[in-house]
Amino acid sequence: MKVKEIMKNLFELQTLEFEGTVRAHNQERIADLRKTVPAPILAHYDRLGDQGKKGIAVLRNQTCSGCHMRVPLAVVMNLRHGEDVCLCDNCRRYLYLREETAPAPAPAPAPARVPASRKKEAVLQES
Repeated sequence: MKVKEIMKNLFELQTLEFEGTVRAHNQERIADLRKTVPAPILAHYDRLGDQGKKGIAVLRNQTCSGCHMRVPLAVVMNLRHGEDVCLCDNCRRYLYLREETAPAPAPAPAPARVPASRKKEAVLQES
């Protein structure tokens, strides 16, 4: 299984486990997700959960959402390439980089403004 899939499953597992109430139909999904995550990763995730912490944090703008500390660019690149599981050096949570959605199209550049003095000159020349 690819690292990106493992982290996606772990993130979904955390989402289900940290809901206010765990519903009966979610119990089955939680069990299935736990089977897809390797034992050492799941053990570290559970250890953090036992301490009352979430085991995985989303990485946004090169910042860990768990402790709000900046993460080295090399870690971000590892996550983008899906080469390895990465931990935050500060809070020790697993870092999860969500799939990037298609970027919004860039807004059209605003037309250049003509300074007021040139507008007056143009009006005077037309008269």
